[in-house]
Amino acid sequence: MYTEHFGLTEAPFSIAPNPQYLFMSRRHRDALAHLLYGVQSDGGFILLTGEVGTGKTTLCRCLLEQIPKDVDTAFVLNPRVSAAELLATICDEFGISYPDTASLKVLVDHLNAYLLNSHSNHRKAVLIIDEAQNLSYELLEQLRLLTNLETNERKLLQIILLGQPELLDMLEDRSLRQFSQRITARFHLDALDAGETEAYIVHRLAIAHGEPDLFTQSAVKKVYRISTGIPRVINLICDRALLGAYAEHKRQVTPGIISRAADEVLGTRRQTTKPIRIVAIAAALVLVIIGAWTLRPTNVITPGMTEIATGEPAPAATSMIPTQPVPVTIQLSIQGHASASDAYHDLFALWGTSFEDKASDPCELARAIGLSCLESSAKLPELRELNRPVIVQLNTEYFTLAQILDDTFTVIAGSDQFNLTQAEFESNYDGIARMLWRMPPAYQAPLKKNDSGAAVDWLVVQLAMIEGHSPPLQTGFTFNDSLEERVRDFQRGAGLSPNGIVDPVTWIHLNDVEAMSIPTLHSRDQG
Repeated sequence: MYTEHFGLTEAPFSIAPNPQYLFMSRRHRDALAHLLYGVQSDGGFILLTGEVGTGKTTLCRCLLEQIPKDVDTAFVLNPRVSAAELLATICDEFGISYPDTASLKVLVDHLNAYLLNSHSNHRKAVLIIDEAQNLSYELLEQLRLLTNLETNERKLLQIILLGQPELLDMLEDRSLRQFSQRITARFHLDALDAGETEAYIVHRLAIAHGEPDLFTQSAVKKVYRISTGIPRVINLICDRALLGAYAEHKRQVTPGIISRAADEVLGTRRQTTKPIRIVAIAAALVLVIIGAWTLRPTNVITPGMTEIATGEPAPAATSMIPTQPVPVTIQLSIQGHASASDAYHDLFALWGTSFEDKASDPCELARAIGLSCLESSAKLPELRELNRPVIVQLNTEYFTLAQILDDTFTVIAGSDQFNLTQAEFESNYDGIARMLWRMPPAYQAPLKKNDSGAAVDWLVVQLAMIEGHSPPLQTGFTFNDSLEERVRDFQRGAGLSPNGIVDPVTWIHLNDVEAMSIPTLHSRDQG
């Protein structure tokens, strides 16, 4: 109705998931890279979550337009079905025929035969399930069993789950720990920030050949405040605002029109979550400060009571010759784990999974879910730079350092949480850090010149994204001179030694730039 009035070729703010209108924010580019990796990897689960309307389905349709020719896909839109109905839907999507009265076993057998045939013809199969938060626990277990279909070389089915944040809550259930351990990559799609919201509106107007200043600056800011950066809500408000401007014979959308449009499509609006979030953060800071004060050692250290780390008494202050300060150990009245292996339960929890079997090797579990263990000598500046939760020994007990907020160090041990000052932490820390980090697919050793394989392909994709280029769809890259120089450039930018070798520390910094869903000690701005 309003398109001719504004000289638009079509309505630019339709909520239909049209890949042509996909706005590739940095987070969207990173998410697409994860999905592209998913269709090229060797089985398991890829998880993409985000709030309603953040663009998950549109992103997936963009992926389908870029699927390599050797990949067959099945796309399930409504997973709120029985196990037999889900299997039948998957078979239908792959074009697999089956008897009308087929049992669950028959459907699985037909699917397995199809996957084996695809593998023999050098083809891959990818199953994409939208609205995955609607999957029942029974269906999630059935999907896990489907990933058991494999050859000696690789799994035969790659499954990509698109879901709302409720799916993350489901996967924290202990009964789904085996499922959770098979997720090889996780990504959470956040809402747009204020600058991205403006760019999003201009982008969609440009696709429809509209003027970039069709919305005033103050109107765009109003859209962001009301929508909090959710693309679907932005579309609803902007579409109705254009209709309102047309009805009022206006050539430009103003804040008043935005307010009326939002009232019409959203009803009476509640206070946005941002002020509430600010209050919550402020309250949390108060609790941290109170906790740090109440957990300070009750022993008051005076010159006569100073305890020297070496166990030797402090020398009398008779010499006038300056001496180096002697390290002082501040006694802590907190209780941790007796061994480092016991602390891995807390560390894995920060990564969104569980480690219940204390008798097993935690690093084997890490590898099963796409992580790797790293143990290294690291002083406090290095801990800040690595920016990952770490298991540390304080005196004779083990804790997980979960957060650094200014000079407050939060450590956890089971259900207990303690806030320490920097002096308390440093004087008791033994200098050895044990951590987990997100490794690339098929990673065996540091990557260097002349290497090839899935890890090199993943490196090429990530560097392309970091450099602002579209990720390549082909595979089979070799670590050549050009790639080595690109690695050196990245290492220089990250403040690392530019040796051109992609070791775990370089991967950790790559993970940071990718904006992956990983736990950190602090924001990079603070660190």
